[in-house]
Amino acid sequence: MQQFREIETCIECSTHKNIQVQEVFHFAQKAVLHSKAPLFDQETQTLKPRCVRALKRIFILSDEDRDGSLSDKELNDFQVKCFNVPLGCSEIAGVKRVVQEKLFEGVNDHGLTLAGFLFLHALFVEKGRAETTWMVLRKFGYDTEIKLRDDLIPLSFKRAPDQSVELTTEAVDFLKSIFNLFDLHGGDGALLPAELDDLFSTAPESPWSEAPYKESAVKTALGGLSFNGFLAQWALMTLLDPVKSLASLIYIGYQGGIASVLRVTRRRRLDCKKQQSDRNVFQCFVFGPKGAGKSSLLNSFVGRPFSEAYSPSTTECFSTNTVDHLGGNKKTLILREIPEDGVKRLLSSKESLADCDVAIFVYDSSDEKSWKRANELLVDVATHGEHTGFEVPCLIIEAKDDLDPFPLTIQNSTRVSQDMGIEAPIPVSMKLGNLSNVFRRIISAAEHPHLSIPETEACPRKQYRQFVNRSLTFVSVGAAVAIAGLAAYRVYAARKNTSG
Repeated sequence: MQQFREIETCIECSTHKNIQVQEVFHFAQKAVLHSKAPLFDQETQTLKPRCVRALKRIFILSDEDRDGSLSDKELNDFQVKCFNVPLGCSEIAGVKRVVQEKLFEGVNDHGLTLAGFLFLHALFVEKGRAETTWMVLRKFGYDTEIKLRDDLIPLSFKRAPDQSVELTTEAVDFLKSIFNLFDLHGGDGALLPAELDDLFSTAPESPWSEAPYKESAVKTALGGLSFNGFLAQWALMTLLDPVKSLASLIYIGYQGGIASVLRVTRRRRLDCKKQQSDRNVFQCFVFGPKGAGKSSLLNSFVGRPFSEAYSPSTTECFSTNTVDHLGGNKKTLILREIPEDGVKRLLSSKESLADCDVAIFVYDSSDEKSWKRANELLVDVATHGEHTGFEVPCLIIEAKDDLDPFPLTIQNSTRVSQDMGIEAPIPVSMKLGNLSNVFRRIISAAEHPHLSIPETEACPRKQYRQFVNRSLTFVSVGAAVAIAGLAAYRVYAARKNTSG
């Protein structure tokens, strides 16, 4: 067993000593139910990271007065909760003495520290008592993979395709308290990478270590995450994966009910009928041809500097930030860049636009081909919305306004916006930082979804209006002819009377 660390148990036997069947099954059952492998690294003789994270969360939950140590009372409460057996004063003193003899910082004047708590469990596992640690983990809701059981976290949220999930005011207040708790670097209003890692150190892993969250929010010059960026990133995770968001809230210490932290929004179709939206988080799909400036727009939204280097996007990217809106209100806007090559795949699904609050179409104002392709994408998206019933407000973004515009491009884009009944193109220059309040205008379009829905030639509403206009024109022409005829008759009658 010393040579082959992966072996958990060795039973000696000989011709003179028969192996007891019960003993074999006991160790077999123990290897399955209380396996050392998920808990302990045999090579380094230390607890594995995921086990450490879970035990740290358990320690914090058991530390009721939040002084960083377990007092004799807290240690006894923990013992009763996990094993239904209280500890006597001498037993508690014995536990602390064992820890302090091996690890001086494992005990302080207030009780057993986190280091001592972890050392104690490492000692249990090392001495073949892994079942003790497993009993603790399972009492606090962990499964064999050392993550919270599925029955403690819903696997899905029932909602219509055009509904989304947002954080409640109570959840935001909780996150604000957590942010302040871990903002230790002089209270600078930002979480440095080490502080953010510490915040998520009680979760199985950091939920923001990979795309689409890793580079989606505003960072400070030192790489810290501002409070607005922190909340925006939570809003993004809640929108894309509410189950993961809820689990993360529980892992970092939230102990309330589900309904108090997450809410399902009203359906977008009802928003359109009521001509306003009460959402706090809006998702904007960013369409456009290659090289139009989509990525630059996303970068400018989170404060990243403009770069002349062109790197085509091959996957969907996200940027999220809070936007100061009218009346001092703050809304969270999520920009989701759709690569040109991914538009066809996106629109192959009937419900692909269901979770889109507003769509923008970016084109290079100095390139005629860029405008033509953006116009094609606009028509494709508008037509898809008309056919599926998931129509979305649309805006045209005239990018690279610092360059000389291509002749007729601005005229054509303005004409198309008028024909479709949407707002005139918005000129922006990410290079010069001239953004024409584009993000606030995106929010306004999302808040009043009935005002910016484009109409194609096949749109029933447009066909009806054209019919009414033609009918009015026919009536006007008929009336004009009748009036002219009546006038001619009056002239003729007057002349006849005069000659008589």
